[in-house]
Amino acid sequence: MAGLPTNQRDQAMLAVAILAIAGAALYWNYVYSPKNEQLDQTRAHIERLDASNQRAKALVARGSVAQLQEEAKRLQSNLDLMRTLIPTGNEVPALLDQILGAARRVGLEFSDFAPNATVQGESFDTYRFRMSMQGNYNQIGELLSAIGSLQRVIVPTNVQLVASNAPAARSARADVRILTATFDIQTYVVRTQTGVEP
Repeated sequence: MAGLPTNQRDQAMLAVAILAIAGAALYWNYVYSPKNEQLDQTRAHIERLDASNQRAKALVARGSVAQLQEEAKRLQSNLDLMRTLIPTGNEVPALLDQILGAARRVGLEFSDFAPNATVQGESFDTYRFRMSMQGNYNQIGELLSAIGSLQRVIVPTNVQLVASNAPAARSARADVRILTATFDIQTYVVRTQTGVEP
């Protein structure tokens, strides 16, 4: 070969040059390029953080922090309202007493009252009770209105009205028909992790 050095000194210089080029290539591939990619990623991350900071400063300058605080207060008041509407487990007997008292006030006579199975949910347990009573249409409507106006959430469901055939189901007025109303009421109680009522 015409271009290869023939003396020992030139061959040593060629070997040193080849080793230097190979070392530079290895350094480029295994040290410089990965570090450069890592620096590029860090630079991009810093640019994203800087852009986020600029957006946050712009939001603060426009006063949206105050809007967010107002929204948080509104959501907190909604949560407080929900907490007042959902009874705790130890309130259920008192709520049932309120319903029975409302029925007595409007002149309804209970013929049946029985608890149904409690349905356990993820966040709330559903307590159900089946009740049956006799009275006229207006009395039953007043009772359902009284149930709807309680401070806790109690929902009458499966309401059935049937003309009563019982001999005691006679009204003092001939034009007023006595009905038998049968319905379920259900309320929701917040579940806790420990099983202790709030």
